[in-house]
Amino acid sequence: MSQHVHYANWWSKLLFKKSFENQFYIPLPATRIEMIIMHAIERFKFDLDHSQTKIDRPIFIVGLPRSGTTLLYNLLCAHENSAYVTNSINAFPTAICTIEWLRKKLNLDIRGERFLADSVETDFGSPSEPIMFWGKWFGRDVESLYWEEKRIKDISAEKIDEIFSDIRKILFSFAPNGKRFICKYPVLQTELRLIQDIFPDAHFIHIVRDARTTANSMVKLHEISNQQIQKIKHPKIKYIVPYPRVKNLQKYINEFGATDVRCTAHVWQDAIETVHECAKDLNNFFEIKYEILLASPKLSMLNVFNFCGMNWPENKKFDYEFAKIGKIRHKNNYGNFDVIQEITKETLTQLGY
Repeated sequence: MSQHVHYANWWSKLLFKKSFENQFYIPLPATRIEMIIMHAIERFKFDLDHSQTKIDRPIFIVGLPRSGTTLLYNLLCAHENSAYVTNSINAFPTAICTIEWLRKKLNLDIRGERFLADSVETDFGSPSEPIMFWGKWFGRDVESLYWEEKRIKDISAEKIDEIFSDIRKILFSFAPNGKRFICKYPVLQTELRLIQDIFPDAHFIHIVRDARTTANSMVKLHEISNQQIQKIKHPKIKYIVPYPRVKNLQKYINEFGATDVRCTAHVWQDAIETVHECAKDLNNFFEIKYEILLASPKLSMLNVFNFCGMNWPENKKFDYEFAKIGKIRHKNNYGNFDVIQEITKETLTQLGY
């Protein structure tokens, strides 16, 4: 992690310096007293009726880890009409309105490179993967290596109401401008039909990247993620495989090991096949290549916004994110390209690589 960290004020540094240093995509649990306070505020200040808030054409970004999902997510979330799970919301999924209100009211913020050391800056208000919500909504266990496909019949009416309620609270937290809910989760491959069931007007964007770089980068992600778990002594997670829950994931790990590019190459292959199979059942599906986004960012994002039914953003936040496209400070040392290509050559050819 970079040493260049910016604190919004002294109280942010005093209260949250350690938390920022101990960042992880599955946040460390809050203390009991913190949760009591947060729930009390949520109950007494934000006990509002959000039932009339419209969830309009939510946008879901799917793609393998390390394939440009974060880049695309940050660009879409910089739109003035976007609403999304922030890092703060992901840390307090049962006190959505409260944590966002406190963050903004008290100007609580720390900004710096995320623990993955991948040139991506993050802060308390940055877009987050909804990891805590996926367990809350769908009972998904990050320690399980296979997620059997669920459909709406497998989800109770009460749970559907909870999903709608949570997203409406997120939209409320971004009011008056937050009109489109944006969500990115690199393990959505097995969830696409379920999301379509719940949100028939959902828009899905699939971003793909060359298997030869993605498979290498996924191995690096596995290494850094588990190093961070040990460093921060995470009380809930002792080990994680940060790959999509494709059907044969356990088989590939048993055969090659989770840190072998043959494993991640097969996962890349299966994940893309899964998305393409599901795409036939999705009402609104768009695919973009990471490499094209880097080479032609203006045209690529125009196509993305046109697909989403959104105008070109006109704000400094988007301009800042757009100017960062393709700019990195870290270095990668990747190899075994011939091995990866042999496993994925058919799909690479289909995708034009």
